[in-house]
Amino acid sequence: MKDLVSLIVPVYNSEKYLPRFLDSILAQTWQPLEIILSDDGSSDGSVGVIRSYLDRFQDKGISVTVIESEHKGQASAVNDALKLVKGEYLTWCDSDDYMFQECIEKKVLYLKDHPDIGMVRNDGLVYDGDNDTVIRSSTKEEDRKEQHIFDQLLWQTTYCYAGCYMVRMSLFDSCYPDRGIPLSAEGQNLQLLLPPASRTDCGFVPEVLHHYYQRKAGHSSQSRSYTQTLERINGFNDLFLRILPFCDVDQDKYKKVIEEIKKKNIEQLRYSMVMRVKKEMGES
Repeated sequence: MKDLVSLIVPVYNSEKYLPRFLDSILAQTWQPLEIILSDDGSSDGSVGVIRSYLDRFQDKGISVTVIESEHKGQASAVNDALKLVKGEYLTWCDSDDYMFQECIEKKVLYLKDHPDIGMVRNDGLVYDGDNDTVIRSSTKEEDRKEQHIFDQLLWQTTYCYAGCYMVRMSLFDSCYPDRGIPLSAEGQNLQLLLPPASRTDCGFVPEVLHHYYQRKAGHSSQSRSYTQTLERINGFNDLFLRILPFCDVDQDKYKKVIEEIKKKNIEQLRYSMVMRVKKEMGES
């Protein structure tokens, strides 16, 4: 019997986009597959859409678990799902994205062919979800190889889109024995990725296997004031410090690196605000 893959999906008010996502899961070529849909207190019809698909998943032999909880944030929804994971491989996706038919299979086969590698990612495309047009590729040329990506993730110079990554569950459990990632309003991808990335290289599948949809109303796409951006910088700084103990790195060294990242981001914020003011005043 082939190895089980667990796909966890936090869901929040995704009624409009869930059919496309769920259809893409039904089309996956890898079996066996379990999907754990963790609804974070949606106030729309998301849970109803999910339940309308249960028989179709059963017919395809895909195990489905639906978790319904009060609204506590994506990271909390992920933690609820992690407790139920049974698979040898772990992947996760946003509930409004799209996974190509071989998205899961290609990553599993890579890890089976590279037993010394603990995680893998694939190429993808970032879409404007409001206009359904391609914005850019997920990857840069330097991303397209096997490499140790811990520092790039920390500095946020490489991509960390949900749907593009897969991690061996044995590796994940060595990072989070209690299967609980730090809670944060900044999402869950860095919590899921940084500790494994501190322990292994990350492989790469050079195929577009995932579409990430970015929307103006989305958390990562919002236009923010200076104060809001500063708060987000501080939020990421706090998050990094809470993830760090789960990482296999020199703790004192990387506490300094995290402070360096915060300092650089604040400097960039101040510079961008000065340039914005000059532009508004008509200065060159």
